[in-house]
Amino acid sequence: MAPPRWLKVLFAGLERVAPRGGGRIAASLFTTPRRHRTPDWERELRLSARTRRTRGDLHTWEWGPATGEPIVLLHGWEGRGTQLGKFAEPLIAAGHRVVALDGPAHGRSGGKRAHPIAFAEALLALQAEVGAFRGVVAHSMGGASTAIALHRGLIAERVVLLGAPASLADVLDRFATFVGIEGRVAKHMRERLAEVTGARADEVDIRVTGVRLKAAALIVHDRHDAEVPVSDGRVIADHWPKATYLEVDVGGHRRMLKSPEVIAAVVAFMGGPT
Repeated sequence: MAPPRWLKVLFAGLERVAPRGGGRIAASLFTTPRRHRTPDWERELRLSARTRRTRGDLHTWEWGPATGEPIVLLHGWEGRGTQLGKFAEPLIAAGHRVVALDGPAHGRSGGKRAHPIAFAEALLALQAEVGAFRGVVAHSMGGASTAIALHRGLIAERVVLLGAPASLADVLDRFATFVGIEGRVAKHMRERLAEVTGARADEVDIRVTGVRLKAAALIVHDRHDAEVPVSDGRVIADHWPKATYLEVDVGGHRRMLKSPEVIAAVVAFMGGPT
């Protein structure tokens, strides 16, 4: 979906007369998710879940054993924890405890603003409550956030990244192109986001952090992904020491979340509970 024409006109005008203000507006737009309608199949899945409210007003959905190292499901931008719900039943059948996290300002978690660092901190907050993870299955921005969380001390034996971006800088470039931001507005947007997130440049690019990541990883990317280029998946796999790369053709960025091929690969990669 293309942005409204008025938005590009607005940023073109702000580039000329108020680039700093334009940068702040762009940063606000980048960090303000919309909450979308939950489909019926997710609502039905939620009926069987145990729920938890964690530190930071985060909401989780949980299935399977009540104890043990969980496999955590983390969605992407404007998603929900149960968006990865198709992974839950086969993981439970394999003996795992499964916890789906609604990221900050998403699903039933509190807040109005979010960004990759906030998602990473949410994973760390969840781990402080439930202990070490068996694994994480993360989609899109959630995948980038998982890499950041691992860099910050998250403990997980195995990690699956589905359609994840390799670099926040590249994500910002794509966002800027999408909404028609350039020049000074783009510069001020990046400066404002650095202030808001508190992220260091070396934390948000897998080409820098990957070499220090210890978890075994399965990197899955659809070769026709229109939102995060397949080249990002290849870059992540190339820079993650214990990575296995799976390139699929299952219909795109979100359809992989329901793909029997992808689900089977993820369950096999996770193995049995420890």
